[in-house]
Amino acid sequence: MPKKKNKSSISIKDILKGKFLVEEGSFGNWRFVFFLAALAFISISSSHWADKKVVKIRKLQREVSDLKSEYSDLHKSVMQSKMESFVAEKVLKDSIKKSTVQPYKLTQK
Repeated sequence: MPKKKNKSSISIKDILKGKFLVEEGSFGNWRFVFFLAALAFISISSSHWADKKVVKIRKLQREVSDLKSEYSDLHKSVMQSKMESFVAEKVLKDSIKKSTVQPYKLTQK
């Protein structure tokens, strides 16, 4: 006499054949399959979203680094242009020389 299968005993062979999706009362199984598919979709979507954010952060970090080096170069040139020797060298081309006479202060009486 063949053995009767219990409703709760499902073998791996039955799962691989997909019998649990076509038997009576398989609506709950289909809901679970759709739930797992939705979870997989959400997981993949969030992974792609996080990857996009990482790429954007790296791009912004490179841009910040470039701007910092540009600032450093500009700051250096501004500081050099304020130096007395640099200014004297520039005005020498226009035949302007440093005064040898001590400046004096005007006061009002």
